[in-house]
Amino acid sequence: MLSTVTCGALAIAFIGLTLTSSVQGSNHPISNDIVCPTNSHVSFVHNNYMYNAPLHKFTDITGSFFNISWYDSAAVTSTTGTDNVPGATRSGTLAGAIFNQTLTAMDKRPDALIFSYHGNGSTFARRGYPVLTLDGYSETMRFESICGGKATYIDVLTYVCSDNQPLAYSAWSKLHTSTFDGLAMTFGATVLAGRLSSCVLILKSSP
Repeated sequence: MLSTVTCGALAIAFIGLTLTSSVQGSNHPISNDIVCPTNSHVSFVHNNYMYNAPLHKFTDITGSFFNISWYDSAAVTSTTGTDNVPGATRSGTLAGAIFNQTLTAMDKRPDALIFSYHGNGSTFARRGYPVLTLDGYSETMRFESICGGKATYIDVLTYVCSDNQPLAYSAWSKLHTSTFDGLAMTFGATVLAGRLSSCVLILKSSP
């Protein structure tokens, strides 16, 4: 019987390898490695979602590193570099905090959009939550066309350095869910409960 720690380590390794392999095929290796300072610990948040709307509905909105108003109403106030080119940076405000982020990978394909970025330490104050201090974080987001182009799968993997891992997990997970559910609602997309069964229903209902 594998220990809880071993199972957790295997899960992290599997997720990381899956994402890295997907992107390396297009020469865009993704690294979510972050080094936490003393008294801060790394944890990860992994969320995925499926919606009955084609990929372009999402990527038309999320496809610019310099524009993330769709992400919990974040506001970008300054940028450097070239949009969507690794090394570009953006700064702004999100959840009562000032963020500074650097794009580390971007891969746009006809059937997917994958990007990764690192963020510096910051203190977030979301309504209804205690103040959350992060010593650094990284996120990888993958938007993938599924169901013959009729639906979209979204995968988000976030690594966080924090001295309060349960709060960090809860805050990021709810941020992801509210962001993507809210984004889907703007163009009338609904949640798909199960990938295979939902795809069958979507394809059957297509003209």
